[in-house]
Amino acid sequence: RLKREIEIHVQLVHRHVVRLYAAFMDAGDRVVLVQEYAAQGDLYGFMQRCGGRMPPEQVADGVMRPFLEALSYLHSRGVCHRDIKPENILLSQNWRLLLADFGVSIDLNQERAVTRAGTEGYMAPELMMHTPPHCPRPAQDIWAGGVLAYELMVGFPPVVNGFVRSQMTPASLHFPASVPPAARDFVIAALAPDPLERPTAAQLLRHPWL
Repeated sequence: RLKREIEIHVQLVHRHVVRLYAAFMDAGDRVVLVQEYAAQGDLYGFMQRCGGRMPPEQVADGVMRPFLEALSYLHSRGVCHRDIKPENILLSQNWRLLLADFGVSIDLNQERAVTRAGTEGYMAPELMMHTPPHCPRPAQDIWAGGVLAYELMVGFPPVVNGFVRSQMTPASLHFPASVPPAARDFVIAALAPDPLERPTAAQLLRHPWL
């Protein structure tokens, strides 16, 4: 698994993907990864310092646009991240967003995902229902991105306490008045229960909210 992570990560070169510079064994036979330094920590920590949520315009420009640029790059190379969450999004010294942690990522050019992976609150409904592996894996990253956008603006994820994801509808998503219609439409599109109906990262980059 670690070998696969290194093989996938080392080939990724993008301004919004944390760089992997080297990997080696130390004197204690432990694998050491030398990565780009993220001086501002992760997005989860930043959210906590901001009181748990951010203004929608800051979410759009500061997080979702660079995040989707990174995700579109990954997907164009056949790589699915499979564990999108605030803890895996880092911030550089000058606040540049960096997608990180490719421990459960897969390269669809070389393998097929046959097991589910990710963090439960961000996992798509088809993963929770154990649907066949032919489901489009990039769509699962899109779902997690929708959860991320909602959480950043509202202060908590839309899927809590085992809520059945397949029953999620636009009416079941509650937005505070501070979230504009375009942002709501963005989240609803990304959280389409049917993976075939979710837009791609490239399509979401053209969404009016961004």
